[in-house]
Amino acid sequence: MAAEVNALLTPEGPTLQVADVEGALEKVYTLFAENRAEAESLRAKLHANGSALLVSERNTTMQQLFASLETLEQHTVRAESSVGEVTADIRWLDMAKRNVSLSIVTLKRLQMLVSSTFHLEQLCTGKQYREAASTLEAVQALLAFFEPHADVEYVVQQRRKVQQLREQLNTMVMHEYEQNFQQSHARFFASETVLPDAALAVEALGPKVRDTVIHWYCTRQLREYRRVFRAVDEAGQLDNVPRRYAWFKRILRTHADEHAAAFLPAWHVDQQLLVLFSEITRGDLKSVLVRHQANLDADMLLSGLNATNEFETQMARQYGKPFAEILASQGGEPHRVGTSITAVFSPYMNVFVEVQERRLAELIGQFAQPGTPTGEASAGSFAAQVANHAEEPMKVLLSSTELFWFYRQTLERCAQLGEHAPLRGLAELYAKWLKRYTASVLQPTLRLPARDADVPALCTILNTADYCAMTCTQLEQKLTEKMRAQDASTAPFSLESERDGFFAVVAGTLQYLTRVLYQSTEPAFHSLVRPETPWGQHVAVVDKSPWVDTLASALESIAVLVRQEVENKRYVRSWCDKAVGVVITRFTQAVLRIRPIRQCTAEQLCVDLHHVKGLLLELPHFSATDFGGRSQSNAAMQTHYERYVDKGIARIEPLLQVLASAKDESPSLEDVVNAYRSHIHDQSLPNFQKLLDLKGIRRLDQAPLVEEFLAAIDREATPLPTTSMLSSLQMDPNAEVYAPPEIASDKRGTNDTQQGDSEGSAFVTAPRPTTPNNLSAASRALPDWKRFGSMFGAALGREWRP
Repeated sequence: MAAEVNALLTPEGPTLQVADVEGALEKVYTLFAENRAEAESLRAKLHANGSALLVSERNTTMQQLFASLETLEQHTVRAESSVGEVTADIRWLDMAKRNVSLSIVTLKRLQMLVSSTFHLEQLCTGKQYREAASTLEAVQALLAFFEPHADVEYVVQQRRKVQQLREQLNTMVMHEYEQNFQQSHARFFASETVLPDAALAVEALGPKVRDTVIHWYCTRQLREYRRVFRAVDEAGQLDNVPRRYAWFKRILRTHADEHAAAFLPAWHVDQQLLVLFSEITRGDLKSVLVRHQANLDADMLLSGLNATNEFETQMARQYGKPFAEILASQGGEPHRVGTSITAVFSPYMNVFVEVQERRLAELIGQFAQPGTPTGEASAGSFAAQVANHAEEPMKVLLSSTELFWFYRQTLERCAQLGEHAPLRGLAELYAKWLKRYTASVLQPTLRLPARDADVPALCTILNTADYCAMTCTQLEQKLTEKMRAQDASTAPFSLESERDGFFAVVAGTLQYLTRVLYQSTEPAFHSLVRPETPWGQHVAVVDKSPWVDTLASALESIAVLVRQEVENKRYVRSWCDKAVGVVITRFTQAVLRIRPIRQCTAEQLCVDLHHVKGLLLELPHFSATDFGGRSQSNAAMQTHYERYVDKGIARIEPLLQVLASAKDESPSLEDVVNAYRSHIHDQSLPNFQKLLDLKGIRRLDQAPLVEEFLAAIDREATPLPTTSMLSSLQMDPNAEVYAPPEIASDKRGTNDTQQGDSEGSAFVTAPRPTTPNNLSAASRALPDWKRFGSMFGAALGREWRP
């Protein structure tokens, strides 16, 4: 095996190749592995046989094998050493090649740097700025390559020379800008000079030089502006704010037409001008506002603010982005969003609200007829105000439309003041003067005497209050919309209190019209109580009493105006409900005043009441157009009204029917009781006594009738109710319930605008102590003698106690 190894490691040629050595080593390793396998096999056989002969052969073979392995190891070490020497030479040659290549590149770039520097020097000398810009960029790129060789003396020299050329070029371009912009002729076109090429050189010199040139230009352009509009001079005051913006627009126009070519478009020099102008103007205006804070002229302040808003809006539209974003994107330092010019006015925005308050005070003063000390309108002056516009159909007061038109204009104007607009303060001001308008213009008319009332004027007041209430809803929606455009988290603004005030005026006007109706029906009911022929002398029933025609004339004289003048027909229905209450109440009061009521009188009153019912049913004159052409609404409204009239008539008609069925002399006890139970439908003894009192029967003469009434109660298998419409009838014609509407409404506190209102009704429930009415229900469970005692005590008008 050693011979084989020697043969493998002995070169056949004069030079040992690396590939041959590697192949020989691989074969040696293969032979070594084979011999090792044979040795292991032989050892296994020897161990199996265990013979001495085999052991001897094994030892000999092992010695030979170890000798071969030692020889093989020596040759392997020698081969590895030879391979290492060969590969080391190869690596050295590769490294030498790379160093030579890098040296060549470095020398070439150094040569380029030297030549470019020399060329740049020549270009600077010849003021060839466009070529110098590109050459400078190339030189700076080459210098960046030599950054790792910053300690090499020659490189340091070149860097110093380039820096000197940069400074020289910087000085030259600045001189070009100064020389060209300081020319004395009026118009100067940069495109006809070397400045466009100089701008390229400035860009190559870097951001610092570029910012210096831009700042120099902007400062120079605004130098005259600073001198003219100083904060301490007259031109710098608030009344000249529009002149500031006109001046700057002229500067921008000059820049765009003449100077823009001197700068690269990417520099946005016009926006840089705008930023510097904004800073100067903001500082000047702040100084002016602080100095004159104590005596600021509101109109002048608002004029300046509006001019500023218009200027910022125009600039934002011109550059296609918000004004604050323009300020934030330009300049050496980032600008905050709140540094717009209008921000300087934000601490003084309350002046806008104060101005509107003064104007509103003047408006409301004019609306409220300021001729009187309290600002209340007299009846004559208000009627004159309506008459002045008689040529046009006047549904609401012109003052209300003027007020809301003023609100709309001022709201839009306030919203245009920008993000610092005092919308909340303006909304609170609106609410305040809506209440003032209600108190100063609408309510004073309702405090006039009813005899001096002008029904068309009252209808106009009602329409105006309804219009204002509806417009309040639209106004609060608009205010909320504007506030949320400013701040999305703003809570909705409410005018609920002011709207309730207008609805209160509506209710008060309806009450006032009811009061007017009460006054106008006075002659009719006076004729009912005291007719030309006394009621005691009436012997026959006629078709209609004269007082009914008087009542019809009084009702129609007011109803026709209400129907024509009131715009919202639901309020017409509400007034008709009140009119029904007034007529029935006054009729009931008249019936109480003319007692004792004879049979003929009761029959005549029944006939007259039927005519009165017809008059009341004709009051509204509902039509399909009253409810927007909705026939269903019209029919429903008519049906409800008829039910209401029937309900009111039913409170007095059964009583008259019972009185008409009772004879004047020696009435049949059973007939009277049966008529009462048939028409009144109750078993209340106090109610039965009211009927007897109206008939004129004395209390001492009522005992047989009362006894018959109680006996009828005992005979009835199914008991009747213990209350009826007579339970709430007040027998005193001078009771509070019969007072005029303004007194009754103040004391009872009824809801004036609710449909089906029982305003002025004589049938009211008042808390009373224990009366015979309470005892009659319990007397049926007592023994006969106690029941009689109870009845007898009630008949005498006394309360019986066991």
